[in-house]
Amino acid sequence: MTCTTPRRPPPAPATRKPCRRPLRQRASACEGVIRCPTGEHSKALKYLGEQLFFKGCNTQADLVSRVDRAKWGRAHWLIFASTSIGFFLWGIINTLGYAFYPEYESVAYIVVVAATPLIGDLLLSWLSDRILGRKRTYLITMSLYGVGSLIIVLDLLLVPKGLAQMVTFLFGYGLSLFGVEGENPIGLALLAELSPVKHREKVLILSPNFENIGAAAAAALAYAVYSYRNSYVLDALAVAAMAIVGLAAAIVLRLLMPESVRWLMAHGRTREAEGEAERVGRELEQVQVVSESPRMGLGGRFTVLTLWSLANYLTWSLMAFVLADYYFTGSALYLVMFFANLGASAAAVAALFVNRLDSRDFTVLSFALALLSFVPVLAYVLLGLKSAPLFYGLTFANLFFITFTWWVRTIHEPLLFPTHRRAFLIGSVRAIAMSAYTASTYLTASFPEWAFVVYGMAFQGLGLAGAVWWRLRGYDVRMRGLESMSASVRVPRPATARVQ
Repeated sequence: MTCTTPRRPPPAPATRKPCRRPLRQRASACEGVIRCPTGEHSKALKYLGEQLFFKGCNTQADLVSRVDRAKWGRAHWLIFASTSIGFFLWGIINTLGYAFYPEYESVAYIVVVAATPLIGDLLLSWLSDRILGRKRTYLITMSLYGVGSLIIVLDLLLVPKGLAQMVTFLFGYGLSLFGVEGENPIGLALLAELSPVKHREKVLILSPNFENIGAAAAAALAYAVYSYRNSYVLDALAVAAMAIVGLAAAIVLRLLMPESVRWLMAHGRTREAEGEAERVGRELEQVQVVSESPRMGLGGRFTVLTLWSLANYLTWSLMAFVLADYYFTGSALYLVMFFANLGASAAAVAALFVNRLDSRDFTVLSFALALLSFVPVLAYVLLGLKSAPLFYGLTFANLFFITFTWWVRTIHEPLLFPTHRRAFLIGSVRAIAMSAYTASTYLTASFPEWAFVVYGMAFQGLGLAGAVWWRLRGYDVRMRGLESMSASVRVPRPATARVQ
């Protein structure tokens, strides 16, 4: 028998109702869920990711804008004073080494003076970029040269002259140099990262200038003490004591100053960056920060800065610490050091007009004037003149113009490198110049006076060539955003036909 009852049609496949909730609600509902019942979790999570990304970008842009447009205030004075006293102590400690060298005249002395700054320059700047930040590294460097200065004072007071005294002195002095030289790149990075763009170039001149002021003060003190007691030991004691007094002020300033907002953001510490930005940018000014499009990659910028560093570093001390030895002895050498650093200190006048010139023109002008300042020095040597007042005047003028090339470095080095590697790359540029200076000390040992002058002119010519290159390929750094100037540039490779 056949069943005539019609079969039921198969049930229709189940359909899922589309989720009609807004995307924002779906994002929060699907957060942390592996499989969404509606099948639309991917859209929700994609929207959430986009929102978080753009929120992060906007937050960083707001914080950078707050720092760049901040009105100069208490936090900026703390930063300026803290970095300035660090540079001041750098000048004192450097002078201490030159002042006390005649007491020993040992190869070990030269090795310590050459090696410890190099190690501190690279190691401390790397730690600052990667782990410690600017403020914590500043506290460590301050402790290093504070302990080193104390060791020097106790050594000269308590240990009788001999091998033990020299070894202890070199340990203390090496520790001081390790800290104070390693602090230099960090100080420049901190000033560039926290200074309002309106005052940035001026600050990058005026704060480092305290190195010249500290060196001039230490040279004047050494001259006075040596003239009174004719003792290199008392010279060293007086200069080390001056460093300890300056250190007391540095302790207070560095505990109060803020951390770099840009460094905190580079390490994902946005909440802390917001707090520091609030301290730095309580009041804002109406200034326009221009975004730059770099036409030169990081490697090209590093090369230009290295050329400038070589020109500046290898000619800085020619008048005061090389040529002066041919004409002066004893306390008169301290007087030459004083006039050299006095001329360098006077070069801070550049802060009055640095923002009125295209920074590329300022760079070319600085190296050209430094090169020309060697011409009267060459005439002095070739004519066989022996006038002390004239030599002091030439030393003053030579260091005055060479210091302009240092301003080129202190402005451009922290502005052309990215935040996450800024201090280390500044230290790397300096390390190349420091190594070249150490090598040149031995290679030029047999030079006559005129050859040293020609040597100085040649290196200033090298710096001028780098300045012309930057004038043609570089960009003006005034009122430019730090992030855009220091960005990496990828040069696209030309397309090549594929062989079938």
